[in-house]
Amino acid sequence: MLRLLKITAGGALAFALLLALATRWPRQEVAAPAETERQVQVPIAIRTDPVVVTKVTLGDSVVQAGRFIQHSTTDPITGFQADGDWVQNLTIYLLNRTYRNIVFVTLNLGFPETGDGHTTPQRTFTLQLGRIPKEAPAGQRPQPPGWRPILFRAHQTLAIHLGDYIERIRSDVEQRIPLAVATKLAVHLSPFFFDNGMEWYAGAYAVPDPDDPGKVRHLDRNYFPGDLDLYWPGRPGWDGQ
Repeated sequence: MLRLLKITAGGALAFALLLALATRWPRQEVAAPAETERQVQVPIAIRTDPVVVTKVTLGDSVVQAGRFIQHSTTDPITGFQADGDWVQNLTIYLLNRTYRNIVFVTLNLGFPETGDGHTTPQRTFTLQLGRIPKEAPAGQRPQPPGWRPILFRAHQTLAIHLGDYIERIRSDVEQRIPLAVATKLAVHLSPFFFDNGMEWYAGAYAVPDPDDPGKVRHLDRNYFPGDLDLYWPGRPGWDGQ
């Protein structure tokens, strides 16, 4: 005979409290408040990159220096100790090496532990700042009203505080894992748009094609809108930012 469990009003309340504790306990268990080793993987810049990561800080401490192409050595990725709130306390510093003002910035933040990159894609949070100029073909399409104009001036440093976007980052990453247990963050740059409509994407520059409206003309792979001998480690203008 099937036996039914009869729950009184008081029993129902107790059961609800137990259920709430049971469902909350796993999140407390994986919050990872203790310090553990983390790392920020920043891209290796090449000489024609318009924007480079100069450093990443955790609070007031530099935890990752910029990485730049060299002949025989590779700048390392350095690990550091941090607690579960590490992502929101990071600041990424970008330097505009060119002679032109940038009006649209894209910062892609990948979390390698959210997937294998093959059968399970990794979660990547895309942060877009500014508005694409109307001179660029892409700028002639509707843009989200929340994209507010920015002016990332020539030779200026832009500090991006991830804490300003932490709820959006957490909402994206926690579709796979709690943000507190992530130990790796991979930073990727591009696309960027300049005030004249020029675009930099995947290591190459393109400008609006005057002979074919709505299209772009790709520039030579060695093109750089500035002086390659300035604002590079060991070169004039570089101050170890």
